[in-house]
Amino acid sequence: MPPKKTPQIKYDVEQYLIMLRRSKRSEQTIANYRKVLNSYARFLKVPLDRVHHHLSVSNLLKFADSRNQFSDYGTKNVLSILHRYFSVNGIVFDEMEYNAVRPKVEREHNDKPLELTTLQKMMDLTDAHGRALLSFLVSTGCRPGETCEILLSDVKGDMVAIRNEIAKGHHGGTVFLTAEAREYIDLWLRERDAWIKTNRARAVKLRAGPKPKPGEPDTRKIIVMQKNDQRLFALSYSSLQGIFSRLYDKVDGEQGKYHAKCTVHACRKYFRTQAALGGMHPDLVTGIMRQTGYLDSTYVRMTEEERQKQFHEHETALYITRADHRIQTGKLSELERRNAELTARLAQVEQVQQEKSAIRAAGAELSPTQMQELAEKVVSMMTK
Repeated sequence: MPPKKTPQIKYDVEQYLIMLRRSKRSEQTIANYRKVLNSYARFLKVPLDRVHHHLSVSNLLKFADSRNQFSDYGTKNVLSILHRYFSVNGIVFDEMEYNAVRPKVEREHNDKPLELTTLQKMMDLTDAHGRALLSFLVSTGCRPGETCEILLSDVKGDMVAIRNEIAKGHHGGTVFLTAEAREYIDLWLRERDAWIKTNRARAVKLRAGPKPKPGEPDTRKIIVMQKNDQRLFALSYSSLQGIFSRLYDKVDGEQGKYHAKCTVHACRKYFRTQAALGGMHPDLVTGIMRQTGYLDSTYVRMTEEERQKQFHEHETALYITRADHRIQTGKLSELERRNAELTARLAQVEQVQQEKSAIRAAGAELSPTQMQELAEKVVSMMTK
């Protein structure tokens, strides 16, 4: 068999990432690709700008073998990204090599459902920024990556436009804000400029990536925050993950094998579950989540006004801490308490009647002292 020809490399890492951006891939996707390519460079102990000189199937298989401590699903995603980069640069995989770097993995969904009480505790512990984020995620069912890229101009009253360029698979659309989410976002917007100013001051010398080992030079890039940031929440995907994780750790913090049992993506799952349980039609819910299949896209037709109306009719299912919802809940609790008191009083009255009947039945045989004791007992029960 003749030796394989050395392929002509088309793209170094930076050129490849530029091409991804030109292909309208989201900034979060590009950042994820950079992170994976960085991990491959660290494994080979070469600078990132020299990685394209070390593209070979054998190197990729060695890198795959080094990831024993990571989950199979995470490793599959990492190898999939590297496989794409290798392929566009002319690296050819035979069938066995392809199967080795693109293994089939059955993902276990053993995450923990996000509960209302957990969300309420998280809301109590955070600031205006965090409350706006949590209520937005729960109200809209947006993916975390999309949430980070929402612009101020995308929000029009209770409607939020998810632009195609920031949506997964370029499937954008319109999502809605509950009255509660709008209140928290309004409060956040009053503090947004001051928050950005403070955050920028803290990040003057902040660098991206893990700290180098003692004695090694710090080659990490300094994080440069956007000037005139027009994003609604003015934060990155990793920052959003960090905010959610820190709050969740304080109120629960249960850990799985590789990460917390509950991640920020649980807000999207919470939306799907609670919206459906709260009475929203499944077609409306899947439409808002932009996960429509063939039947939905072909046969389901709802005007924007109908979708908006249907959403608001059932939006209380997505409330976390809204005042009027708490009042309604409080009134229900009070009615339940009074009902329990009346039930107990009825039982007492029935017991008094039984005591009276006993007194009448045995009155001729009881002494005046015994009659007095029974009468006092009845009065005592009635005044409790």
